[in-house]
Amino acid sequence: MAEDLLDYWVRLIKTIFPANAWINSHFSNNDHLIQIDWKLQNDSENPTKRSKKIEIIIKEGAIEDYLDKNKKDRELSDIMLKEFICERYNHFISDNDIHDNQYASTEKWLISRDVLNCKPSFDPPP
Repeated sequence: MAEDLLDYWVRLIKTIFPANAWINSHFSNNDHLIQIDWKLQNDSENPTKRSKKIEIIIKEGAIEDYLDKNKKDRELSDIMLKEFICERYNHFISDNDIHDNQYASTEKWLISRDVLNCKPSFDPPP
């Protein structure tokens, strides 16, 4: 069930990011981790330059709460997850000033119980 949920969340948020985004998801210490980056294609001297990496950490408690919810409440949590990630992505600076031999930095976005239990910024359909 947990693997299915992780795959579901990846599919849910995938459309937020560039079409060429590389997404890796796995488990770590009972949390779900989703790592995302992509080729920037904005530097002719470095055509393989990648964005800063985003690491979305969905905490074990948030996963447990989500699994305990009914279908309607899960749908609201899905909306909250997407809203949270969209908001963070809209303020994300993907480019970095690294040279070929340096690694891009990682920005961590934490998804806790509070994120998935908030009210959406709009009224969902009945």
